[in-house]
Amino acid sequence: MKRLAPALLAFALLATRSQAQTPAIASATRELAPVNVWPGTPPLDPAWPGTPREPVEEHTAITPGDPWGEQLWNVSVPTYQPYLPAPGKGNGAAVIIAPGGGFRFLSIEKEGRAVARWLANRGIAAFVLRYRTVARLPGEGVEAMRSRINADPRFNDGVKGEPAAADGTQTLKNIRARATGYGIDPHRVGVLGFSAGGHVAGMMVLEADAKDRPDFAGLIYGMPFVNELPPIPQANLPWPAGTPAEPWLRPAPTPAPGRLPPLFMAMAQNDIAAGEGFRRFYQTMYEADYRPELHIYATGGHGFGMKPQGNTAELWIEQFHAWMAGEGKLTGTPAK
Repeated sequence: MKRLAPALLAFALLATRSQAQTPAIASATRELAPVNVWPGTPPLDPAWPGTPREPVEEHTAITPGDPWGEQLWNVSVPTYQPYLPAPGKGNGAAVIIAPGGGFRFLSIEKEGRAVARWLANRGIAAFVLRYRTVARLPGEGVEAMRSRINADPRFNDGVKGEPAAADGTQTLKNIRARATGYGIDPHRVGVLGFSAGGHVAGMMVLEADAKDRPDFAGLIYGMPFVNELPPIPQANLPWPAGTPAEPWLRPAPTPAPGRLPPLFMAMAQNDIAAGEGFRRFYQTMYEADYRPELHIYATGGHGFGMKPQGNTAELWIEQFHAWMAGEGKLTGTPAK
């Protein structure tokens, strides 16, 4: 049998993976009914500009010819849907998934359900968050909505994502409070956010109260879309007097109380939507002595999610899974 060169073998493996990964993949997960994030009416600033002037209905839309392109619009009542491993297959870890969509819609399949099924099939409980989005007015086209938002000075990205970030933090509290029922460890609950969902995940990480932060986080071509970040605590205590100036002679740093949880970050180099801000956020974290796991793929663009592309950006979820294992999140063993 003729042997393939390493480069061709890698391409063949990617092609095989792409053919196997479809929205219709058989799933051994337990998909439960959505759960309301808030009891009663969700809290909202009356001046929030995303509230519609007239009633709108939540609805889905599918990009013609693209089964991965399902979008959820007009989310005003936030929910999360549990995707639990088959009985006896869970490892106690959990991940809240925040899809992207520019705060206008949720990319609910390729950045939501498909991710949840992949994780649950590997023993990780997953919870797809349907956070609140800016309302699309009746009869308003996609481009008309985009133009309206861009022309309104009240709609900077931080404002657009305020309800969404609040939904993320409340979801984390709910899931931890119900950890026993979900069969998870309340101290191994993370968040995974895509694009605008990366804002949700990033703001959850930066919560002022450390007990309200997730235990780990993945930012996939997204980060806090704010003009000014909340205060970022230093990762480590200052070096004691007499510590050598040469980095290679210093002992291991001492983690500071209240430091942020570990981060995984991934994007494509040709991402023109979030690339600059994404790199800037990584640099900010680095300067505060954090060392996020960072993957920057040659190609992939913005919004690839779980959609097969035939390039190395497809590997992000396997690398996220391996990173979780290295951080001790799959077994509860502390990372070395």
